Amino acid sequence: MADSRLSDAEKIRNKRLAKLGGQGSPSGGPNATPAAPGPSSSSPQLPAAQADTSSSAPQPNPFTQLGVQQNDAPAATAAAPPATQTPPPAAQPPPPSPPQQQQQSEAAPPAAPKPRQITITPKPAASAHTPSKRDASSEPPSRPRSRQQDGRTERDSPEAWEDRTLRSIFRVTLKGQGVSADVHGNKVVAVPGVAAELREAAEEKGPQGQPLRLTVGVLEQAIFEAAQNVAATPGGNPLDYLLGCWKRVARQARQTALDKRSGQRRLEVVNEAKRLCMSYCIFAFTMPEMFEWEPPAGENQLAKHLLVDPENDRGICHDFVSEAVKRFDEDDTMKTAIVEAAEDLSDSLAKMSMNDGYKPYVLAFRNLVQFAPIVQALAGSEKFNPPGTAPEKLEKTTLLGPLFQLSPMQGEVAQNYFSSPKTRDRRYIENSQNALRMTLRTHQDELFDIVSKFIRTSAETRERTLDWFAAVVNSNHKRRAMRVDPKTTSSDGFMINVTVVLDRLCEPFMDATFSKIDRIDVNYLRRNPRVAIADETKMNADQHTSDEFYSQKVDGTNNFISEVFFLTVAAHHYGTEAANANLSTLQREVKHLEKQVEEFERERHKFSSNPQQLQLFENAVKKYKDQVERGHCIILATQGVLLDDLTQARSMQFMRYVITWMLRLVSGVQYPRQPLSLPLPAEQPQVFKCLPEYFLEDVVDNFKFITKNMPGIITSTQCEELITVCMTFLRNSEYIRNPYLKAGLITILFHGVWPLPKFSKGVLGDLLFSSPFAVKHLLHSVMKFFIEAESTGGHNQFFDKFNIRYEIFQIIRCIWGNPAYRENLDAEARDNIDFFVQFVNLLLNDVTFVLDESITAFINIHNLTQELRNPAHLDEQLKKEKEESLESAKNKAKSYMSLTNETVSMLKLFTEALVDAFTKPEIVQRLADMLDYNLDILVGPKSSNLRVEEPEAYQFRPKELLSDLIDIFINLGAKESFRVAVARDGRSYKPANFEKARSIMAKVGLKSSSEMKAWDELGKQIAAAKEADEQVEEDLGEIPDEFLDPVMYTLMEDPVILPTSRITVDRSTIRSHLLSDPTDPFNRMPLKIEEVIPDTETKEKIEAFKAQKKAEKLKEREAATAAASGVEPMDTSA
Repeated sequence: MADSRLSDAEKIRNKRLAKLGGQGSPSGGPNATPAAPGPSSSSPQLPAAQADTSSSAPQPNPFTQLGVQQNDAPAATAAAPPATQTPPPAAQPPPPSPPQQQQQSEAAPPAAPKPRQITITPKPAASAHTPSKRDASSEPPSRPRSRQQDGRTERDSPEAWEDRTLRSIFRVTLKGQGVSADVHGNKVVAVPGVAAELREAAEEKGPQGQPLRLTVGVLEQAIFEAAQNVAATPGGNPLDYLLGCWKRVARQARQTALDKRSGQRRLEVVNEAKRLCMSYCIFAFTMPEMFEWEPPAGENQLAKHLLVDPENDRGICHDFVSEAVKRFDEDDTMKTAIVEAAEDLSDSLAKMSMNDGYKPYVLAFRNLVQFAPIVQALAGSEKFNPPGTAPEKLEKTTLLGPLFQLSPMQGEVAQNYFSSPKTRDRRYIENSQNALRMTLRTHQDELFDIVSKFIRTSAETRERTLDWFAAVVNSNHKRRAMRVDPKTTSSDGFMINVTVVLDRLCEPFMDATFSKIDRIDVNYLRRNPRVAIADETKMNADQHTSDEFYSQKVDGTNNFISEVFFLTVAAHHYGTEAANANLSTLQREVKHLEKQVEEFERERHKFSSNPQQLQLFENAVKKYKDQVERGHCIILATQGVLLDDLTQARSMQFMRYVITWMLRLVSGVQYPRQPLSLPLPAEQPQVFKCLPEYFLEDVVDNFKFITKNMPGIITSTQCEELITVCMTFLRNSEYIRNPYLKAGLITILFHGVWPLPKFSKGVLGDLLFSSPFAVKHLLHSVMKFFIEAESTGGHNQFFDKFNIRYEIFQIIRCIWGNPAYRENLDAEARDNIDFFVQFVNLLLNDVTFVLDESITAFINIHNLTQELRNPAHLDEQLKKEKEESLESAKNKAKSYMSLTNETVSMLKLFTEALVDAFTKPEIVQRLADMLDYNLDILVGPKSSNLRVEEPEAYQFRPKELLSDLIDIFINLGAKESFRVAVARDGRSYKPANFEKARSIMAKVGLKSSSEMKAWDELGKQIAAAKEADEQVEEDLGEIPDEFLDPVMYTLMEDPVILPTSRITVDRSTIRSHLLSDPTDPFNRMPLKIEEVIPDTETKEKIEAFKAQKKAEKLKEREAATAAASGVEPMDTSA
């Protein structure tokens, strides 16, 4: 029966208290006792605490469940807010318990019905603050006294101050509905129920009662009634009202605490008001139905108010959150409400981009994570890192994901920054990119602030945060796949933000002296690491070796530095470097779309006569043009993000640690405190062999991008470390299985020597030129990879090698001015003959091939140009094919001609310094054949085929090329072996070519008179050598096949037997073959020069054959001489 008489609000509240395990219960206790019914069925009921005036015993306080005990006033909040928040109150001692107050209540007269009330704090038995029958100081409103007995004015009395302060804070009026504003113009809320109760109490005292005053004794009823009345008004929101009250009471609490005139009583009043206000704010958030108010469906009220400026009356300030956090231990409802609000903010943010109003959401998160208990609660949210989340949903459905997905690289944001990009000038683009970078930097600072709070709050929150980062990198392995649907992975903007934040988490341990680098545990990956590497390509180990190595677990625990270091390396691989690769892919796709648009436009005339088809055509073309514009905008935005010098400086700082850590791993020394010694040990450390390949790949990709696009940000110290790592792994290339990683190291050096306005030798050139470490190891390192590049293993390996070798030529050209490098090359030719011969042989092969391809391309260009000048006989399809063939020929000619120029120029440098090295028997004939062939092409009968329009467009400069060839001839001409080799070239050597070359030199003034004289003398010497060689060949006559080399068809000088095919060839022939192909040319079996068997028997036969032929010819000459002189020849046969 008791339950049936409870008001709706009381029932809701009692259920809430029962859930909290409070002292009150829905079915009994003082707070559950209903008030007597009013005069009518519609009259509201008073709580039992007010209805029962005969009881003087103190009532249990149901609000103790929210963290405040009866007879205990809450202590003042002393937590320090952030700089943007209202400052907290000064520290103060907790006030004593307020005196017990006597409650009184009578049924309200019908003329002033009282609203339904809920009392959450019982009133003590006796109080000077609440009027009662026995309060001698009370006077009726009709006869107010102007002055108290102690001489103070009534306005200065404690009661007047209390009334005035509480009315100002809660903006309520006891004067009825006719008053709508206070003296300051602030809107006030009438509380007629409380006024009626106070009036009844005053009337009971007789005609001498005091004026109606608001006291803490009736404040609870006043707050509840005011909030209900606000909710009853159209559009009224009790939460807005209560939060405004909180701002005012918090402000008053600070002022009272600082005011030296404030006594203990005032502090007690304000603190009690503050406590009650907070309690009802919590009710409004968690139990809005208590006020007969129903918030809009699907709208989280706490989340809504967290988005309001904390300084605004409707906003959630630092003091409010601090007070709410204090109650977490006793009541988890506010904790749950805050977590749900944060989740709601996250869900809303997931639907936004940087074009939307995202900043209040980020600020709300930053304000929340200032409190450790909230961070702890958020980390425990099911939404923080739900298991099994797909990579494309991580940035939408996890708690932190939507914060990280905000980026100017989002398509709609990029279009907002770069509208109509193809019509904009460079200055506009740069200004837009600068604005974009500033916006993103600010956002990334905020992300780091939020994440650092999770990292620093507790071990539990740190572990949860690291788990989330691990889920991000582990689920995005597809981002480095060759062909992947971007809808199945996280976005570039999201991953870049993750990478940047992880970079910043590493900053505390990345000092300039590497003092904490030893904390990075090499055994991290063998202790159940967060980073998944099972399917990663390893540095130099196959899958079986790797699996076996990592199956052997190591005891111990992983420290935070190791955790974040390995996570950051993985994040760079799948984040920044993947975004860079995606940028290149997008640029190719946009270029393809532009070509398609051009092709469509050429078809426009076909639809011009049909308006309907023309409209369809226009729509299709517009669709492609929109895609092109969007692509250009994303490209510019991505470039703007990646070219941020601050972000890249942080990235380079981290890469310094990766470089140093790897160099320590492979060398076994404490680099850089101890110098590095090359070559590295022959036995590679197993931990390095099984390391994921992306450790070095990240370094390569990062510095390739920086040295190409923003070399000015590299410091001198970083230059030294960069050169060290490049030469270490090029000099010891067997440590790295992937040839493209080594090619990347070459590219870094190539970009580093490219001339810049302030650096004529590039950012690395001066260091490469003079550094003792570089002088000692660079030349051998690049020559070694020049040889290895012959076979990269890729499907484009034949063309890859030319790009690699072109970059090597630029590096050598930069350093060649240092005589020490020339001495090193001479030492290679002298002490490492096979290595040197292999290098030169491949160099000569390249010159021959690229010049042939260039000439073929020039011929095709000439023929196709002539055909396309008269296109009347060509249909559209054939014309299109011819145009595509012409474009391909032009591109081929440009590429090959560039490499021809560089290779010939490099030969000129080498032969000028190392004549003996290039006239060795293993080299000289091939070199002479190449020079004769190229000279014949430039000045021989077929030189007319080289006539093309605009030859400079293909870097075809025949005069310079001829001049370089002549220099090489002159450089080597002093060596007889070279002159004989030129003369023996039966395919391309023609004395007429020497004459034609001289004529051209004289005509265009290519050479000085001394060089012309040297050329003439060389021509005569080669002609004499040719004549002598022909005489020897004539003397030998018909050579038996068994004495001829089966490959070159020349008389063998040093015959050897190949071990597997048992074929006899000349040693020089097989040596030359093995330089480019390490197999037996007759059965393709592996072969090394050391394995060939000298064929002494055949060699003896050849020598005997030559001696016999020589004797026969000598006898014939003597006979001819004697016959001519009439003297009988001497018989020498006896």
